[in-house]
Parts: sequence; structure tokens; C-alpha cells
Amino acid sequence: MAGSGARKDLGQWGEDKAAEFLLEQGFEIVCRNFRNGRYGEIDIIAVRENLLIFVEVKTRTGEYYGGSLYSITGRKKSILRRCALRFLMENRKYYSKEIMCRFDLLYNEKGEIFWVEDIIR
Repeated sequence: MAGSGARKDLGQWGEDKAAEFLLEQGFEIVCRNFRNGRYGEIDIIAVRENLLIFVEVKTRTGEYYGGSLYSITGRKKSILRRCALRFLMENRKYYSKEIMCRFDLLYNEKGEIFWVEDIIR
């Protein structure tokens, strides 16, 4: 497929920028590209104090299909929840009443990073 390598490179660049952004915000990157078998992945998992965030990263060069915010469909939310549960089961130190979990979106459009907190309730 023509262009798929360029899209993958753009996506990797976007994830790198998102990870840098989170580090600047005081987060520690716990994991990148956590896979739940063939059922999906979480781009970045990060922690700061007692907050663990599961981050979906989108990098767009335009607002095709309504932009990054509209890319988080019901199906995508289900995948993120399932992956997060798998991560918590495999990493019991984060599976605690003291740890608050949240799903966030970081998207990069035209070189600027936007952060949308709590995309799944």
C-alpha cells in the first residue's frame, strides 16, 4: 500500500512527541505500545503521583473525517478499556484503590499538541 510507511513514520513521530510532552508535564512513561494480543493496543501508559493515564495518540496533517477527537469511536473505547484491564492485571502495583486511572487523548495537529483528559467515562 503506497504511503503506509509514511503514515507509520508520522504516527511514530507523533507518539514520540506525545511522550516528550508527558515527560514535560511530570509524568513517567510506564509503557509504550502495550498490546493486548491481537485485540488492540494502548499507545502510551504514564504515571504521575497516584494518577495512571492510558493515552491514545493521534497525529493528523489535516482534519479529515472530523479530526482527531472524532476518531475515538465506541469500538475504540472498548478496545482501550480491554487493553487497560489487561495491563492492570499484568501490573498489579497499579491495580490499587490509591491509583486513579484515566483515559486521555493527545493529538498533534500541524505541530501543536492538544490534550483531552478523561475521554472515557
